[in-house]
Amino acid sequence: MIIRKNNEDNLELSSVKAVEKIIGYTFNDKKILQRAITHSSYNTLKGIEGESYERMEFLGDSILGFVVADELYKKYPQFDEGMLTKFKANIVSSAPLADIIDSSKIFEYVLYDKTNTFKQKKKSDFFESIVAAIYLDSNGLKATRQFILKYLKPYISAEIKNDTFDYKSMLYEYCSAKKMLITFEQKDVTGPSHDLTFTMQLLINGEIICEAQGKKKQDAEKKCSKQALIKFGEISD
Repeated sequence: MIIRKNNEDNLELSSVKAVEKIIGYTFNDKKILQRAITHSSYNTLKGIEGESYERMEFLGDSILGFVVADELYKKYPQFDEGMLTKFKANIVSSAPLADIIDSSKIFEYVLYDKTNTFKQKKKSDFFESIVAAIYLDSNGLKATRQFILKYLKPYISAEIKNDTFDYKSMLYEYCSAKKMLITFEQKDVTGPSHDLTFTMQLLINGEIICEAQGKKKQDAEKKCSKQALIKFGEISD
């Protein structure tokens, strides 16, 4: 039970309505969202007896992980559990969640003692508490999933397309397990000095498997690695 003083009601209701507008979900029970955006320092500052976001953040963390894992599993069958685990960990980490809380302006309406400074991890907690709030208010995953993917789909796409996940790493892991030796060789380089195109060949155990072109050697090697993984049946085209 949350006990509020009348002179705090307007501020809290204003914050709730502002966050509802930002996230595109209207709560049946406004107190659920109010709790999700209330830091314990606010209650202490105002001398209010009430709950804050912490328990909801715990629930939201699990829901968030499930929804992202489900999305990755269904949309990207070409990746094994190791790559999916890596993707999920990066997507639900503090950095993207805190970025969403800042860029969406949600943090402007979080209720807390303004003398406190919130770093990345603490800001990301509020994304998770809002996830839990929507889940509890809607009594299900449909609206919760819509909220999560509305904000995280760009991060999911960026993570999948990110060169750092690297088909080369996947190929090296595959060939290492099979005790096969990988070699990349430059076959050709064409074009003016300011706009070179590299042609690279991939050799496994001395046999040419494929070749590809790119504006950087690394790009061509990545394309070769992808072709090889497709050929070996490790990923789909």
